[in-house]
Amino acid sequence: MRPEDTPVIGGAIMQGLLQIMNRCSGKESGGVMEDALMAVSTLIEALSNGFQAFLPEFKPYMIAGLKNHDEAQVCSAAVGVVGDLCRALEVNVAPHLDEIMQLMIEILHDNKMDRNVKPLVLSSFGDVALAIGPAFMRYFEPVMNMLQHAALAKIDNQEDYDLVDYVHQLRESCLEAYTGIVQGMKVQNGVMS
Repeated sequence: MRPEDTPVIGGAIMQGLLQIMNRCSGKESGGVMEDALMAVSTLIEALSNGFQAFLPEFKPYMIAGLKNHDEAQVCSAAVGVVGDLCRALEVNVAPHLDEIMQLMIEILHDNKMDRNVKPLVLSSFGDVALAIGPAFMRYFEPVMNMLQHAALAKIDNQEDYDLVDYVHQLRESCLEAYTGIVQGMKVQNGVMS
């Protein structure tokens, strides 16, 4: 397959993926849904801004993935899709972000959520900021609160290597988010660009 083939066959591939996700919806088929979301991520990268045409049909599945706190792999894949959408659609993703950002903040608040998902969410805040630039100000305060909370996570037991690794992942994700936020909201000649 050549890059110029992607727009031609992208629609058929997306329709197939939507059918798969529709059949998996509401069932315990997390592995299939995770794989479908990862395939969509690849299609987003290939189609770039052209994926915008599929977003209205696809968004409910992504939202369902972000709400699926019981299956961490599905939720992680949905968070990955958010980052891919931000990189591909850039400012065109903005109209869809209010609900997405609220769901990602809910993931961070959920103490029962698999903790491996939380660093992915934190990193994705940087992708959002890079995509929408100064419009990120609408999310700035809640995101900064989440990042500050995560950055201050303590390691009570240095012998708990899983906890040590998790806290390091949180801090690294915070740095990635801060970098994206600063780059997305940078000021040039006194004006945010």
